[in-house]
Amino acid sequence: MNIIRKKFHLFGILLTLSVLIGLTIQHAYLNDVITKDKQSNIIKSRESLARQINERIKYHSQFTIAAANFISTNKWTEEEAVDYFTRLVKSNNTLRSIYYGDINNKLIINDDWDPPSDFDLRTRTWYVKAVQDNKLIISEVYTNALDNKLIIAISMPVYGHDNSLKGVVATDINIENIITIVEDTTIKGLGYSFLIDSAGNILAHPKYKYTSESEIVNISSISNGINKELMGGTSGHIETKFDEVEGYLSYQPVEGTDWVIGNFMSREEFRGDNSDLVRMFFIALGIAIIIFMSFSYFQRKHIILPLTKLDNDIININLENNMGYRLPINEVDPFLELRNSINLTLNKTQELFEQTEQDTEEIMAQNTELEASYNQLTAMGHELRQQYERIIESEEGLKKALERNKAMIRALPDILFTINKEGILTDIQATADIDLYLVRENNLGKNIKDIFPKDIIDSMEIKIRNVLKNNILETLEYGLNKLKGYRHYEIRISKINENEVMAVRRNITEGKKLQDKLSYLSYHDQLTGLYNRRYFEDELKRIDIEENLPISIIMADVNGLKLINDSFGHHFGDELLISVASILREGCRVNDLISRISGDEFVIVLSKTNESKAEGVIARIKSLGSGKRFSDSKLSSMEISVSYGLGTKNDKDVNISEILKKAEDNMYSNKLFEGPSMRSKTIETIIKALYEKNRREEEHSTRVAKICQEMGIHLGLKEDEIKELEKVGLLHDIGKIAISEAILNKPGRLNEEEWEEIKKHPEIGYRILSTVSEMTRIAEYTLAHHERYDGTGYPRGLKGEKIPLISRIIAIADSYDAMACERPYKKALSEDEIVAEFIKNAGTQFDPGLTKIFVEKILGCEWKEDKKG
Repeated sequence: MNIIRKKFHLFGILLTLSVLIGLTIQHAYLNDVITKDKQSNIIKSRESLARQINERIKYHSQFTIAAANFISTNKWTEEEAVDYFTRLVKSNNTLRSIYYGDINNKLIINDDWDPPSDFDLRTRTWYVKAVQDNKLIISEVYTNALDNKLIIAISMPVYGHDNSLKGVVATDINIENIITIVEDTTIKGLGYSFLIDSAGNILAHPKYKYTSESEIVNISSISNGINKELMGGTSGHIETKFDEVEGYLSYQPVEGTDWVIGNFMSREEFRGDNSDLVRMFFIALGIAIIIFMSFSYFQRKHIILPLTKLDNDIININLENNMGYRLPINEVDPFLELRNSINLTLNKTQELFEQTEQDTEEIMAQNTELEASYNQLTAMGHELRQQYERIIESEEGLKKALERNKAMIRALPDILFTINKEGILTDIQATADIDLYLVRENNLGKNIKDIFPKDIIDSMEIKIRNVLKNNILETLEYGLNKLKGYRHYEIRISKINENEVMAVRRNITEGKKLQDKLSYLSYHDQLTGLYNRRYFEDELKRIDIEENLPISIIMADVNGLKLINDSFGHHFGDELLISVASILREGCRVNDLISRISGDEFVIVLSKTNESKAEGVIARIKSLGSGKRFSDSKLSSMEISVSYGLGTKNDKDVNISEILKKAEDNMYSNKLFEGPSMRSKTIETIIKALYEKNRREEEHSTRVAKICQEMGIHLGLKEDEIKELEKVGLLHDIGKIAISEAILNKPGRLNEEEWEEIKKHPEIGYRILSTVSEMTRIAEYTLAHHERYDGTGYPRGLKGEKIPLISRIIAIADSYDAMACERPYKKALSEDEIVAEFIKNAGTQFDPGLTKIFVEKILGCEWKEDKKG
């Protein structure tokens, strides 16, 4: 026994040491994990912040692109350009100003700034760099002279249709929101972020905040020599000292700018506090002693059995079939923390799976960014020229450059021509499968006049001379008819040496097609093919000139569109709109402007057309539409109805918007007379379509209307009330027109989802009938015919006398016919069974007074209530 006790004591000592060593190792491991997690958080925060800044800059760049596109159209005056720039600036409070400088040193700007007489905008950095790089340029950060705010300029060259430079558009952007993003960013409560430019000036920092009264602080003043390392153009992390504080710095450049974003965390925050190790030692020692003293007593009761149960619960974990499974929790379980840890791990695993799915979606989104690599290919031509200059350094350098050039040529979807200053082709390079219509051996040594289309030769020679003289990049476009169809090509010309240039020819046919398609979609309605509201508003300004007077405007509104959409679905509504658009095209002249400006509204602008001729156009359109019907068999009986309104401008001083308003008012006035008739005809069509859709519904509605008529007579209703009651009986299920035929004609019982769909028909019927003013009350009765007397019906849960009398009568007649008629999924009830059902549900489903009258007067049966309850 003593030997056993000694061994047990020895076991306790070894157990104590094992626990102590294990906890110490675990502490060190966790500290390392936490350190790596912090490092990962810093990098993620840095990358996220860089993305936010880049996305913000891309967003602001859209205004410069929009202004450049506007200028390139040539369809503007200086006042219109200033007005367009002003509207862009007002649309975003971050924009300070938008301006355009042409090649003649003329400045157009949205504010009142007047440049000095000797001011040459063509020498400004934003102008020169945009022209040289021939792309969107982000300027360095500078201070606005008016309010000392930090701003950047985003500029872009503008070319005419002949590819000649017209000027440069630029936008001044206030970067305070970018500064705020950086200053507000923290790394899980530790560390901070900062932003610097290429000179090391601190643009954003939670401590060194720039104000109009302060100077910009340079990063070198708080960390000596750090600027050179940060400006290396790559991402990285180092340990350094900021403001006399040792810490961890993570940095990366911001794409498209000369800025660098950095995250800094002090060493103390980064590495954490290891003082807990001593406390853990004594805690572990105490735990080991307690375990040793209590081991024998608790080993079965508190270890073996709970461990066995824990093992069984763990076996039940099946992430593939039941991701939501968690271990049962018992507060007295000795392995409670382990169970909680396992459950926490399962939670984290589930989060990881969900995060993985989210990351997958993000990766798919990032694939779109690969499209940007297309633009990088154009820069390869410049790289080739640099490689040619380097090959003279050494034979080995020549060999490597040639190999690299061959690889680049294989990667380029282009043909490369080397042309000397006399216009002679000295070399042709292309991939094997390129769209090459020139045989290399047959064309080397020939002049470009013998190879390229004659209509571009003069322009090409001028550009070659310009490239050799000024060492700039020149471009031109041309087209060719080939066996595969018409192809568009772009040629970019750059200087190789004093006697030669390189011309890169690229097939841009697909890009041209996409550009044409986007241009079409931006000004056309996708459904009808007519011009859209945006084009109409722009074109109306162009048409509104004295030379076009008189100008007539016709407004057209399609009658019954919403009713058709609600009844038959938007597909039929779309067919109606397409038919109306076709009629308008046929009835108007070639040069008339026809636009769809809203869901059911069209507008026609007639230049040099007086009111009399415009009325003739309306008459011609009405004549073309007269008798036109839907091609679909369901709506074949319904005519197409459109209301028109006219306004004519005869005086140049009258605002065209007043004429448009007059045409709209006249159209709505005519609609008041034409619309109701159209809606009444549409409802008749709906009833006919419903009965064709389901013949059983027609028979059911007829029987319900007959029962309603008999009930009205026995209740002593007036003749017009009885007729109204009978009409409700015929129309009470009109809303079923919007229910799927598969559900209405289903031979078996409906499932829960199908039943919910059926329950929508009172509301659909209400929407259909309420469009006709004289059917407003009938619509209300139809809406309530499935309410129950005890308030448990649908759709509004009305109770008792709050349910309209006619709706309570319809409920009885509707239920009787449903019980008395055989259905595919049930047999008809006998009269005794029907009477029993009515007596049973009187006061709950049905009005008890009306139910008793129906049983005794209509069915002629005795009212026998069950006395057992």
